Amino acid sequence: MATQDEIFPKETLQGTVDVDNADVDKLHKNAIGLPGVLYFCIAGSAPISAMLFNVQPMAAQAGATTPLVFLLAGLGLLLLGVSIVYLSRRLTSAGGFYTWVRHSLGRGTAFQAGWLMMGGYALFEAALLGAFGSYTNNSFSTYLGFHLFGGWVTYALIGAILIFMLSYFDVKWSVYAMAPFLILEVGILVILDLVISVHGGASGHDITHTFTAAGASLKGAAPGGLLGIGIAMALGVWSWVGFEAGAVYGEEARNPRRAVPIAIFSVIAFLIVLYVWTAYSATIGVGWEHAVDKFGTASLPYYTLATQYVGGWLQALMIVAISTSALACGLAFHNGMVRYLYAMGREHILPPRFGKTHPKYRSPHIAILAQSLFSIVIILAFAFVIQKTNADNSVSYALGIPDGKVYTQTDGINPYTWLATTGTIAFIIVYIMVNISAPLFALRFDKKSFNILRHIVAPLLSTLTLLIPLISFVMPAIPGPIGNFFTDLGFAATPFPTNILPLFVLIWIVAGLIYAFYLSRNTPERYEGMGRIIRGDVD
Repeated sequence: MATQDEIFPKETLQGTVDVDNADVDKLHKNAIGLPGVLYFCIAGSAPISAMLFNVQPMAAQAGATTPLVFLLAGLGLLLLGVSIVYLSRRLTSAGGFYTWVRHSLGRGTAFQAGWLMMGGYALFEAALLGAFGSYTNNSFSTYLGFHLFGGWVTYALIGAILIFMLSYFDVKWSVYAMAPFLILEVGILVILDLVISVHGGASGHDITHTFTAAGASLKGAAPGGLLGIGIAMALGVWSWVGFEAGAVYGEEARNPRRAVPIAIFSVIAFLIVLYVWTAYSATIGVGWEHAVDKFGTASLPYYTLATQYVGGWLQALMIVAISTSALACGLAFHNGMVRYLYAMGREHILPPRFGKTHPKYRSPHIAILAQSLFSIVIILAFAFVIQKTNADNSVSYALGIPDGKVYTQTDGINPYTWLATTGTIAFIIVYIMVNISAPLFALRFDKKSFNILRHIVAPLLSTLTLLIPLISFVMPAIPGPIGNFFTDLGFAATPFPTNILPLFVLIWIVAGLIYAFYLSRNTPERYEGMGRIIRGDVD
């Protein structure tokens, strides 16, 4: 592999600072190895939550072809991994995508990449805390008859405190504390998949209807067919969101130019196998011909499959793992967020105090406190969101105190959906930026390694895959004929408040543009310094 001097000629290195030599507060160097980075990548995707809550609506859209949908979505993200691996082997920083875009597309685009990732990560922690609160509250109240004052909100606040405590200390404690629960959730899925596969499902194995478009035209699939496959890919791609969490540990991982790319690429590949296998097992578990009526429209079908094929004990473990998965995922996003805050703080793009680290634990403790407080404020705000069901079964939302008759408190799963959708839109935009950055970086600094397949074909195909969920989230939400056109095609209609979520991303982008303009005019030295601090150990 090329050395830093070969990739960055001396004239292009002006203004680039090695973190190992810079006069900045440093994170705990070499704190985690490859297993730790792997943990954060897998935890960020929350496999059991992705399977239990995404496969079912995908089956309703694409019938028996959900395994094919996951395969196609996974290949698109694997191609994104090609760009991520290429850049992470040449630039390692707590800034992650922000740093890569800086050296490829320039300061302005880099700021937007960091701004979008920061906003997405901030929302995702609050989203996962909402899910954690909802799952935990429902489990205790349903199965144990225990009702905690405040319901899901109280559990979410407890989760926020736990995440703060785990992240405040050395980063490796996050791994030690939550890795066993990650093993539990993956183990549950593998056991269920293995038993169903060995048993042969309800009526035997089937490849024809699960891995070709033949299974997408089942009665009841909406919209079904090739369009159903394309629309279901939106949730397919969403199931991977969070895998990039390992990118921000370039300054804390041992041998980061090896650990980060191996972790990210191998996690994408591992999740392809796990997701395709789990979707396939569920499909044959009910019988491919019943993928819609007995799975896509059923209530908690994975619980039924666990009890039917393995036993009630697996369902019980599944109930526990849903809560711990949400918490582990929230911790992964929390850690990612604070490292973006830290990276932009030490470069004075944001207030410099965010770039401070704890004198003993070397954790970005100021950023950790700020992010935790932000999540708590978001949770408390959603505590006052109430809802009522109208005569036509539509739902109306308002702010206030529930009266228990007309209005009830909205469940934490609703804030999860709203916040996660908003964050995913932001992430996909940055993923596309990374696909554009890889070939430009190679042409600018690393022409010897330029390769058509790696730098043109892979980023292009990946971008086309990523545009599918982006279109499904954004286009139907546009009012008037354009939104109606995409809804008529079969994309999910976007009622309030889902229809305004893309607007929040647009507002965040505009706010970032205004702030970047302010920096460039009033403090140009800070604007010029964006993304210029990288870790100095080059292979």
